[in-house]
Amino acid sequence: MPYFMTMNSTRQPIIQRDDFWDDSWGDIVDKLVVPVDRGQKVGAKYFPLGGLLEEKVKVIPNLFSIEFWYCTELIKNTIEQLESGWHGFHPFSLRNPYEDNEITQLYIINIVGWIDAIDVERSDNLVTRTFPSGKEITRVSPLHLSKDKREIALHDDMIKCRHLWVSPKADGPGKAFVSDELHDKIKQCGKPHSHLDFYRTK
Repeated sequence: MPYFMTMNSTRQPIIQRDDFWDDSWGDIVDKLVVPVDRGQKVGAKYFPLGGLLEEKVKVIPNLFSIEFWYCTELIKNTIEQLESGWHGFHPFSLRNPYEDNEITQLYIINIVGWIDAIDVERSDNLVTRTFPSGKEITRVSPLHLSKDKREIALHDDMIKCRHLWVSPKADGPGKAFVSDELHDKIKQCGKPHSHLDFYRTK
């Protein structure tokens, strides 16, 4: 079964993205941040082209999330082997803040796939939020999950042949789902993944 993939509190790169829009922050949230979060395809013109690494880290992970998912070309190629042409990969030049030279080329992943595949009735340790309107939403949160238990249940028929997607019923940094095959390939890509948490589903 697939995995729920999020970031943990282990130290990760801190990136200051370049200013890349002329309109207000509210507009860019509506045109970029929210659609990406909801698994919608977004035009390239809305993505930043680069940014500065604010703090030194021993290694730049090949997959990590800071508002968006960032990856190296190795991970990009791995995902495209499984879901060719499905997701968007937008080049992002990560630069040294002192010399302003490029440290490495990354990609921002526009995960395309908003699949409401979480089976609430069969899942354990979900969190229910009540909004001022009285509406209740039950969601998955990594703060309430155990790595040694399978607590998230999925509708198999909704994720058949899929390898990477996001869900409206998931909270947490990154909050993406990956197939068994993609999970294994990510683990085999060579750099440490201590900053990623994987929760096996059922």
